[in-house]
Amino acid sequence: MYLTRLALTNFRNYAHLELDLASGVTLLQGDNACGKTSLLEAIFYLATARSPHAGAERELIRWGASAEPIPFARVETQVERGNGARTQIEIVLVAARAEEKQNQGDSAPKPNGRVSKRIKVNGVGKRAIDLLGELNAVLFLPEDLDLVFGSPGDRRRYLDTTLAQIDPRYGRALSKYDKVVEQRNSLLREFRERAYNPHALDIWDRQVIEEGTYLVARRADAVDRYNHLVAEMHARLTDQREQLRLVYQPSVAFDLAAPKEARPPEIARNFARQLDALRPRELGAAMTLVGPHRDDIRFLVTRHPSTPLRSAQDDAAAMDATTYASRGQGRTIALSLKLAEVALMRAETGEDPVLLLDDVMSELDAARRGALAQAVLDASQAIVTATDLDDFAPEFLERARVMRVCEGNVGSAVSD
Repeated sequence: MYLTRLALTNFRNYAHLELDLASGVTLLQGDNACGKTSLLEAIFYLATARSPHAGAERELIRWGASAEPIPFARVETQVERGNGARTQIEIVLVAARAEEKQNQGDSAPKPNGRVSKRIKVNGVGKRAIDLLGELNAVLFLPEDLDLVFGSPGDRRRYLDTTLAQIDPRYGRALSKYDKVVEQRNSLLREFRERAYNPHALDIWDRQVIEEGTYLVARRADAVDRYNHLVAEMHARLTDQREQLRLVYQPSVAFDLAAPKEARPPEIARNFARQLDALRPRELGAAMTLVGPHRDDIRFLVTRHPSTPLRSAQDDAAAMDATTYASRGQGRTIALSLKLAEVALMRAETGEDPVLLLDDVMSELDAARRGALAQAVLDASQAIVTATDLDDFAPEFLERARVMRVCEGNVGSAVSD
């Protein structure tokens, strides 16, 4: 799939933008803080209904729009699939106005921070969870180093975002699981104030186990598939000098080497046993202490491709990247993961996702830049940002559509 059009109104620093896009590589060049990253953010927002940067959706509405009678932002795109089918996606954010009386001299009500979000696909209203899969996008940002060096929550969110785009059931299960855990934790807190009733947790335990089992099994399968893909990507980016392997660390114990179809029953049984065993501690902590919300993923790197990592027993010979990798190694691991994600989405959906790369070349050496450039050129559609065109080989620039971004405007192509 690829985007043929992107339209922004009052989004970040864009008052109004109409941009025609094409398959292949589009390279957006401009100085820092000119709006390059905001274009990638808008596309990823259209794919996931979530911003990778904004702490609150109010931040996405252009600052100058606050003076308008109804501050709003609109992002729109048209997606074309491999079979020629087209999909229109639109998200509108509207900032609510404060109802309280304004100070004397104020000419208009002020925003109160609340934002309503309306999503349409082909003109039909949708929930955010129903948007997933209409546009698949893989986004790499400089801060994606947090995938390697950040918290387990960073790695869980990454895997959740990927799987929700390719598996609608996963997105629904995750949403329900989060709500059930919240309700279960609320009940555990209530037991501090009143007598503990073991049967009161039964309904929540059943739902936690049901939804959590699907999440854990799906994550385990995804990590298995990642390992088949990421080995090739990482070897290419490191000129065959390093090998990368992902290790899933679920909080629910089960046999990771078991066949795919045998995992769910074992996960469900062990989940129930662990909840029973942890009940005294959960009552003391007033929180659910086991489940996919406490999972992690580790990245193991070895410099000896001739002795590949075949099992958990080999892990001692590998470097745990989260603890010991350099910044350069961390960036390469994150890139390998993103490129493997492209291949995973292609295999799962039959469509190439849109690849979005933000200022990715500046911290790579020449060999890694060359390997990444080839992977970008192989993508169905890639949109890449850069401050300096010197980071790209002439052969790459000849095949890319280069456009200039300046102060919230996208100029005509510098070269085609």
